[in-house]
Amino acid sequence: MCGESSLFQRIFAAIFLSASIILASAQAPSAPGKPLPPGAAQAKVKAACLQCHNASRITEQHLTRQQWSDELEKMQGLGAVIPDADRKALLNYLTRNFGPEKGAARDATKKSGSAPD
Repeated sequence: MCGESSLFQRIFAAIFLSASIILASAQAPSAPGKPLPPGAAQAKVKAACLQCHNASRITEQHLTRQQWSDELEKMQGLGAVIPDADRKALLNYLTRNFGPEKGAARDATKKSGSAPD
């Protein structure tokens, strides 16, 4: 009986530690951030993501469609509400606005000091 209690305490401590790390890594939604660009799924992204993060958490990343898909799955595992019916629209919006080519265009602009065509 004593062994079961000790095992429960260790499991509880591990869960508590994991939850603490996750909560500590989330950005406050009230922190300033670059606004999300307009688009059909902008409101859905706001509803799904900006409850826990500011927009910079999204706008500063430039991921492939698969990487955005993985991020959505990870966030769902952490409690984000992402309806299956909205998933494709979210992925389209995130990939179009924050895909790897958007990051490359931004980096090129910084290096040349001019806006992309």
